[in-house]
Amino acid sequence: MSTAALTKISMNLTERDIKNTESVRNLFHVRTNADAVSAALGITRSLGEMVKNGKELLIRDKNGEISKVLIPGLADNE
Repeated sequence: MSTAALTKISMNLTERDIKNTESVRNLFHVRTNADAVSAALGITRSLGEMVKNGKELLIRDKNGEISKVLIPGLADNE
């Protein structure tokens, strides 16, 4: 178990947000919505820092076609 200090945060979520949280929880096999939000924040931070540092995010589909991933809100995507 982690010994890091915890801070309680209260959030108002839309139905879409709740569905997204449940999806992330299932994808990452985490137990709680808080764990899902934490995982999503960590991934978003890492990817955002990569883009800010000049890297591109690319996805290759099963046919080998490559597409660039754009993250809304990052200046480098514009």
